[in-house]
Amino acid sequence: MLQISACAWALSTPPRQSLDRISLAGFDTVDLWPNSFDGVGSAEEITSRGLKPGCFGLLAGAMSGGLSLDDITGANAQPVLDLMFGNIDKAAALGVKRAYMVTPSEYPADDSHFLDSIRALGDHAASAGVKLCIEPHPGRSIPSDAACLEFVKKSEHENVHVLVDFGHCLITGESPSESIQNAGDRLGYVHIDDNHGKFDDHVALFDGVLKAPVINDFLKTLVSLPYDGGLGIEFKLTTPSPMSAMVQARDFIRGWESRQGVTA
Repeated sequence: MLQISACAWALSTPPRQSLDRISLAGFDTVDLWPNSFDGVGSAEEITSRGLKPGCFGLLAGAMSGGLSLDDITGANAQPVLDLMFGNIDKAAALGVKRAYMVTPSEYPADDSHFLDSIRALGDHAASAGVKLCIEPHPGRSIPSDAACLEFVKKSEHENVHVLVDFGHCLITGESPSESIQNAGDRLGYVHIDDNHGKFDDHVALFDGVLKAPVINDFLKTLVSLPYDGGLGIEFKLTTPSPMSAMVQARDFIRGWESRQGVTA
């Protein structure tokens, strides 16, 4: 069966209360963003609630001091890299084995500094025992799964992987099944959500453009792969009733597994 993780950033409650809510809802795995790391405090705060760490994000929201993720594509990348190194270390201390980052807003004409930054992050993550994943996003420097896989291969770093976001595929028009299959051993993590096809608005499954055949084919492909990275159910504060949406998505997936006879 798939490891299904609830994203804590969909909840407005303080970090420890969010962990309680996720545990009480019957999840056994949680995804966190850096704005929760200090609030959680220790790995014991997660495990004592019967939870395991899933894939943690390395950046969330604006950075202080005028820093921007865009800086990693230029010669003055080090302050941002130092911040991300620290978040990798905090995630590792909480027991995480996978972490992901979003991409800068624009792809540079000369990508040498960008690639150097990604390699440095891959090195630091590897030293912490963490698999680094990159999440493409429509409208940003790496807009699609295909472009992300090409970039990951160009990095020539064995610890840099692709995060395939199911909802983003509904915007780019890519096949989620083909994306995870094409990624091969570079598939690092998977997010799932729905939207209305134009914006990444994170609505509950089947409240947007998602159709049953698309997710059925996606799940069939996912369980057929030699992949053990789990599936993060990703909603946001703007999602109506986000906890209910996460539970509904999990129950749909578990029901699908039961109908397909997926047991391991």
